[in-house]
Amino acid sequence: MPADDAQLTEDHPLLRVVSKWPGRGPTQRAFESLGFSVHHVWQNEIIRFCGEHQSQLLNRYWDEVALETMLSIGKCDSDMRHFAIQPQYRSAFLDELFAARGPIEPPYQHPPLLKCLLEHHKKVWEDREFRENRSALFRRARAVEAERLAIDAKDGLKKKDVIPFLEQFCSARGFEGYSRNRWRKKTDSDLVFEIGVWLGGNMFRMWSPLKFRIFHADELKFGLDVEGAAGLLGRLVPGVATYEGCSNDREYVLCVRALVELFNVIAGTFGDGRAS
Repeated sequence: MPADDAQLTEDHPLLRVVSKWPGRGPTQRAFESLGFSVHHVWQNEIIRFCGEHQSQLLNRYWDEVALETMLSIGKCDSDMRHFAIQPQYRSAFLDELFAARGPIEPPYQHPPLLKCLLEHHKKVWEDREFRENRSALFRRARAVEAERLAIDAKDGLKKKDVIPFLEQFCSARGFEGYSRNRWRKKTDSDLVFEIGVWLGGNMFRMWSPLKFRIFHADELKFGLDVEGAAGLLGRLVPGVATYEGCSNDREYVLCVRALVELFNVIAGTFGDGRAS
C-alpha cells in the first residue's frame, strides 16, 4: 500500500471522528423509532431464506460490514477484503469468512462472504417466481408504511415539485439551504452532512435522486460521497435500498423521506446537529 494511503488515518480529521460511530444497531433502532421498517422486512426475508439458526451469523456479518464501511468512509469492499485506504478497523471475523470461502463461481464475481447470501442472490436472479413474490412482499411493505406515515401523493409528484418538497422536509430537520439543490447540517463534532438532489432524465422520478456527502469542516475536499441507498446507506443499514423500488408517486415520497431521515439519524450519532 502506498505510504500516503497508510497515513490517511492520521492526516484526515474526518477519519478520526467517524471512528466514534456507535455502529449499525443504535443507528438502525433510531431509524426504526421514526416509523420506518421496510428494511427490516428485507432483513427478515433473508433470515427466513437462510434459516433462523443463521440469524446471529447474519446480524454479525451486517454489523461488521457496516463498521468497516463507516470507518473507511465507504472506501472498501468488505466481501472482497479490499480497502482503498488504510483501514482504521479491519474485521477479523470477516477475514476468517474470506479465508474459508470457496472458489468464486462465474458469473458471480463479487459474492458475499456468507454462502447463504450467495444462494439467495442466485435464487433472485434465476427463479422468476421467487423474484416476483419477493418484489410483491416489498411493495406491500412500502404501501403499509406509506399509509402508516400518512404519505399523500394523490396529486402526483413532477420533477418541478421535488426541490420545494426537499426544501421543506430538510429544513424541518435542521438542514440549511446551501444552494438551490443542496442542504447542509454541521454536527457538534464538526462533521458536515450534505444532501443534494439530481433531477436529470425523465420528468417522473421513480427512483431516488438524492446524493449524500459527509466531510469535516476543516477539510472540504476529503469526504464520503454516495448516491441513493445502494452503496453506503445500504451497507450501514442493510435493506434500505428496498425503498428505491418505487412504482408510484407515493412510494417515491416514502423513499425520499426514508433516506433523508436515515441520513439525519446518522448525523445524530455524531452529536447534536446544528445548521451551518
